[in-house]
Amino acid sequence: MLSSSKPVPNLNLAHSIKRALMHSRRRAYGLRRFIPGLGERHRLEAMVGPLGFWDDLQRYQLNALCVAGLEQNHSLLDIGCGPLQGGVAYIRYLDANRYIGIDIDPKRIAAAYSQIARHGLGAKNPRILLSGSFGDEVLQSEKFDYMWASQIVYYFDDIMMGRLLQFIDKRLKPGGKFLGDIFSPDHYEFKYPEHPGKYIRHTPESIQLLAKQYGLQARCLGPIADFQYPKRLYLRSNLLMEIMRHSNG
Repeated sequence: MLSSSKPVPNLNLAHSIKRALMHSRRRAYGLRRFIPGLGERHRLEAMVGPLGFWDDLQRYQLNALCVAGLEQNHSLLDIGCGPLQGGVAYIRYLDANRYIGIDIDPKRIAAAYSQIARHGLGAKNPRILLSGSFGDEVLQSEKFDYMWASQIVYYFDDIMMGRLLQFIDKRLKPGGKFLGDIFSPDHYEFKYPEHPGKYIRHTPESIQLLAKQYGLQARCLGPIADFQYPKRLYLRSNLLMEIMRHSNG
């Protein structure tokens, strides 16, 4: 007897094909390092990934914060700034002395300073700091209107998230905002239990509960694709979280 039910798609096969295509594109982009004029761009993109989307991701990062209310006179702490994929756009947009970038990798710090020189942004007096504690040990009494952490929060377990939230509470100005993205529940790392994974699963609800313990409030602003994140990239479904102090805090 023939069954009228539709065949069940092989999700593991579909995932494998998608990953194979992604790796093929990555290898193709890797050839750019041998092309005069493109080698430096490839080196910078390889530090943060994905390859081939530098300008798109720079526009996304600036747009996300501007939609959230970032103005030129605001101060910004860019956590995990790397080689300034978003930082160049932020420094151009903000008034002088309003941008600080933090990273734990000396090579990325060096690349960031190289970017500042290359784009003639020295007059804006941006600061790039090497730190493994969000910059807390070098920032003295400074506080910020905005903090930004692009695609790094899902590396933090609850202990690191607690440290981050303590830092946010200490360093945000009244009315200030922290923004960072987490994986959506349907991210492939969580869809396939057999996949070893290397990321921490946070949800809007878990971030909200944890933030509450530190006197903060969190809300989900929606998928980052809504903020001009490239829709061809699989991280487009990441969720952008906003963290602030309670209004009576």
